[in-house]
Amino acid sequence: MKRSARANGVAAGIATRAVWCTFVALTLCGCGEDDAPVLPATATRAPLASATRTPTAAPTATPTFADSEAAVDRVAQSSVEVPGSVAPANPLSQIGTPANLNRGLAQVYNLPGVSDAQVTKMLVLVPGFLGGAGTFDYMARRVVLRSAGKTAVWAVDRRSNALEDQTGMDAAEAARDPDVAKDYYFHHASIGGKTFAGFAAGDAVSFESEWGIKTHIEDLDALISAALQRYPNAAVFLGGHSLGGAIVPIYAAWDFGDHVGFERLSGLILLEGSANPKGAGEIPDQQAYETTGLPNGTSLAAIRSTSPVTSLRPFVSSDLYLTSEIIAMRVSTRFGDPQAPTPDADLIRNFFRLLFGLPRIPVLTNRAALGFGFDDDFEPLAFARVSIGAAVGPLVQNPQTSLFAGFIVPGDVLLAPSDPSANYDWQPPNEMAEPDPTSMETFARMLFAGPSNFIEWYFPTRLTHDVGVTSSLDVLRSGDWRKDVYGMAVTENAHVDLPVFAVGGTRGLVRDVAAFDPYRASISVLLRNGMLRSAVPEGFVKISKTGYVHLDVLAATDTGAGNGIFGPLVEWMDTAVNLAPPPR
Repeated sequence: MKRSARANGVAAGIATRAVWCTFVALTLCGCGEDDAPVLPATATRAPLASATRTPTAAPTATPTFADSEAAVDRVAQSSVEVPGSVAPANPLSQIGTPANLNRGLAQVYNLPGVSDAQVTKMLVLVPGFLGGAGTFDYMARRVVLRSAGKTAVWAVDRRSNALEDQTGMDAAEAARDPDVAKDYYFHHASIGGKTFAGFAAGDAVSFESEWGIKTHIEDLDALISAALQRYPNAAVFLGGHSLGGAIVPIYAAWDFGDHVGFERLSGLILLEGSANPKGAGEIPDQQAYETTGLPNGTSLAAIRSTSPVTSLRPFVSSDLYLTSEIIAMRVSTRFGDPQAPTPDADLIRNFFRLLFGLPRIPVLTNRAALGFGFDDDFEPLAFARVSIGAAVGPLVQNPQTSLFAGFIVPGDVLLAPSDPSANYDWQPPNEMAEPDPTSMETFARMLFAGPSNFIEWYFPTRLTHDVGVTSSLDVLRSGDWRKDVYGMAVTENAHVDLPVFAVGGTRGLVRDVAAFDPYRASISVLLRNGMLRSAVPEGFVKISKTGYVHLDVLAATDTGAGNGIFGPLVEWMDTAVNLAPPPR
């Protein structure tokens, strides 16, 4: 039933640009608790009849790539932080960023036994909306393995991640006991004499109003500078997922004065996201940016006064960030039993009522609790979807679809559990007749594995506000308020001479990879080595993954025949260094 719902639910000819604009509108809206949008329903088929899933046999596959999933544990992980941009104070509150937060942060992945001098390629990855370095945990490990350690990966944590109190998660992971985290965050338990003070708000995050694109790009440049010093023989590649896919072209086009971003790089990777180049277009309205509001309704004045941190209430509360990590631990076979009834119904009851309209929560296994929260058949927020199996239990088309119509692609069909008296379990991808691409175990690890995490608790609203006026990549060198007043120096896009590797999923945010063509048309026709981009297949690679949703491009199982992304990426980087030799 899952496959037929997918096949019939995708409307033909949907413009990817419209999908991306919907996503940006969501990230910029900063919906408050009392301003949930009420929008018309867009489902195009009749509700599904109630049904109970019966697990089906998995097909036999012949592996062609020797590494097992356990091989990812051979990859070492560590943290790096470097002095970053010094952000100004919020001019309304006069509260400045604490000095210890003016830092560039990343998780470093490398293969033990391979020295920094032996690393020939270095990949920096920028996460998307609400994303932490954990977003790239699986991808980073697989890229390191596929390159036999010749590639090191730095997964960026935005400075806002440093505001998170990870005490309970770290202790739970060390003890392999999710209840340690649950007790710390929800039951006022103490760990080492410390208790959870709640989520930071008000003056404690007021300074985030100044953490816009300039701050983020300068932090990113500081990390790339550190990488160039650490790996003297490596070419540096910059990649981004989702919103990160828009930030990467902005960095490449940024004029730092003594260098331009792209000059330090040998290639760009765009994963389910890109910029929206317009060439020499009309300069955005400064007053709208500052006070009256951009088309999405946000303004700098509002960000500084009331909303420096993005909220998705009432659809997603901050408590759910914690809950998702705790449930992910229970799903991991390293911690417990994925098939056991979840003890966390108290944490997800309100979410289930809102999402599915159920009067009470049914009995769920741990893996069903995680699946209902993130799987593409149930999750309404397109940027949070992953394909991780199928629900086992009575289902109907989601009766709450109208609540989320502004956040889903017209034609997509969402399902819901229909019987609060039933018991629900989850069918793993490897037990399906047509397996989903992503292992639930892999995704669970991405959610909770420290010392970073998958979800960013304190995403700065200013960042998406600024991306909204710079992703057009058309800032003028002079006479443009974006650069003259706010230092958004995105002026050199036409000179970007780097090869590009771009990936979209046919059920994600980039459903048609033709959406990458405007970016290709906006950058240099010549590569750094003097060859025409159009004359070299590797000059601009586009890969479309059939059936993939937004997070699958980062998490799809890469053993056996591979997932068709990480292997081609490693091979492409081998060629790209010759097309854009490192500037040394």
